[in-house]
Amino acid sequence: MLKTLFLPSVLILLLAVGCNKATPAEQQGLGDTPAAVVVDSAVGRLRAQVAKPRVGDVYVVQFQPGGAAARRYFFYHVFRATPDSAYLHPAGKDAATAAADLTRPEFQPSANVMVYTLAELLELLQEQPGDVNKARLIQVRQVP
Repeated sequence: MLKTLFLPSVLILLLAVGCNKATPAEQQGLGDTPAAVVVDSAVGRLRAQVAKPRVGDVYVVQFQPGGAAARRYFFYHVFRATPDSAYLHPAGKDAATAAADLTRPEFQPSANVMVYTLAELLELLQEQPGDVNKARLIQVRQVP
């Protein structure tokens, strides 16, 4: 129900934008679109990527080790994907940034294998209650 109301609301909002000359933000497709809509579409794109895992995807999981002030990032390399699951090799080490150079040896896939169902992958998009590390999947990258 919420989705059926959301799409018409967004369309009405976009149609209501005046005929003024486009600003640089509008030329990039952001225009007068509220920030919440832009964020929601980014979350939607991430959800769509996770819902259709592909070999070569690298899942970036943000976490905050217990007691630490800084966030850290861990990488999971998809090496096999089926319609209902993904097989992952975790990287050997976590990083201080989500933009870490995946060609470095410490971020290469390890020999460990982790299997996730599609439902489990989608759960990674949100912090789970009771998770002391506050882990969640925040980005899908491709191996360079």
